Amino acid sequence: MISVAYISKAEKKFSTPELIKMLDSFRKNNEKDSISGVLLYNGAGTFIQVIEGNETSVDTLYQKIKRDTRHSKVTCLRRAQITNRSFSEWRMGFRKLSNDELVDASKMTIFMDDDKLEHFLSDDTDFALKVLTNFKNKTQELIFE
Repeated sequence: MISVAYISKAEKKFSTPELIKMLDSFRKNNEKDSISGVLLYNGAGTFIQVIEGNETSVDTLYQKIKRDTRHSKVTCLRRAQITNRSFSEWRMGFRKLSNDELVDASKMTIFMDDDKLEHFLSDDTDFALKVLTNFKNKTQELIFE
């Protein structure tokens, strides 16, 4: 199995109903392909996501994500072999974040306030996984599970 983490810029700001519609489609496809993961959206137009599962399925999905015209600047932060899933309980966990939910992750504060993706391209290739796992561990209710 593999895990892929990426960040991207939305081509427009998505409303909650638009996000729900997209997520419904994502979840159906992820269930069919045995893919799990989590997606965070900052409301200002930046997504950060981890997808995990069978290598072929995840790589195929990631290539599809890169071609999706609803966002741009899709940048892989981490691609790694895994033995266990970090988000096995979620076909696609999702949260539209507010600044109030972020209290101790400095890079997450940047994620909420800055549109420069290069802030996330650092030597810490596990950044996205750490942030999303930390978020998962701190929240008990993820909307649109």
